[in-house]
Amino acid sequence: MTLSSTASDVISQLAGIQPGSALAELRAQRPEATRHAQGSYAALFDPEDVADLSTVDRLATALRVATLHAAPAAGGHYRHRLVSVENGQVVARSVEAPDGAMSPRLRAILRHADLLATAPAQARPADLQALAEVGLSTRAIVTLSQVIAFVSFQVRVLRGLQLIGGQSTAPAGVESERHVAAGQSATHEPPAQIIPPDPSLRRPAAFTVDPLEWSPWLQPIDLADANPKQAAALEGSRGNSPYFRLLARDVDVLTERTATDRGIFYTPGGAPRADRELSAAATSRLNGCIYCASVHARLAAQLAKRPEDIDRLLLKGVAPGTELSLDNRWQGVVDLAVALAPTPPVATTQHIAQLREIGLSDLEILDVAQAGAFFAWANRLMLTLGEPYYARNERCPD
Repeated sequence: MTLSSTASDVISQLAGIQPGSALAELRAQRPEATRHAQGSYAALFDPEDVADLSTVDRLATALRVATLHAAPAAGGHYRHRLVSVENGQVVARSVEAPDGAMSPRLRAILRHADLLATAPAQARPADLQALAEVGLSTRAIVTLSQVIAFVSFQVRVLRGLQLIGGQSTAPAGVESERHVAAGQSATHEPPAQIIPPDPSLRRPAAFTVDPLEWSPWLQPIDLADANPKQAAALEGSRGNSPYFRLLARDVDVLTERTATDRGIFYTPGGAPRADRELSAAATSRLNGCIYCASVHARLAAQLAKRPEDIDRLLLKGVAPGTELSLDNRWQGVVDLAVALAPTPPVATTQHIAQLREIGLSDLEILDVAQAGAFFAWANRLMLTLGEPYYARNERCPD
């Protein structure tokens, strides 16, 4: 399947990609990633059931995250949608210029957006408790986290496309067709119960390629209670994962997110899988996500047969200027991933030029950029909904 226009592709629309252009053709070579990124957007902002996270809550959060990322096109899009919803104009003003009239609920939601967007590694169970205290259910907290993490992904894909297309600065806000939230059903659940961290867990003190487990701070679903959609999303090993059973609280988003992940990392051609995993590992190392870095650094090392390079990356970190003794290709991949990862991103056309000079095609560059962008999404969920630990039968390093 290829996308014949950008009408149903918000990322392409915000990037100013014209049908038939070189960038449109490039994006069409990754149809699954493109289609399911749009599907994730729809599941978050146009769901059949908003549950107890309203459309206003979702759009206000997205506007705040886009603003923090200095992404005017995305900010303009979410503001345009927000002001078209009842009371949205007032809320938009509160998001952009916080004042004492803001409700405690919206204040808590935006405080959480600030934390996840800018410093997710600092999140603790108390931050989830603050959301529960203003009435958010477990499902609402999961959905809120997905909104923040998705927009963090979206603006980085957008930036990568702009840079590949030669835009050195982001364009002004873009208005899309008018959306009015209507006819959505809403269900209400009790406030979330936070799971206190287990004091007996053996938590990793440093980055590692050793296998880790993950403990949630919110209650995942029980497989025995899963509805048909949830059961389908949790087929295979995912049913054993508390992380995926927690994300299944909002199963439509999980389903589209999983398909986006697969489209970015498994679609053939373009960048070798090892390069995509390296981008994920470098992003996770910069963001402080020990769990994600463990999984994807290990995969990069195995696929490329370069464990020493990966060990140095984990040990030394990936801050710009760090001497990692990588070859030009891997250093270029790390440089782009690390430049896209901060809030706001600092990647420039020079990062793209560097990769082109050493022979990477634009499709390879897009693969690397989207892999890093996806881990702006994954890290924000892993870091803020739970924590990593060593399994009972795993040796804890000295």
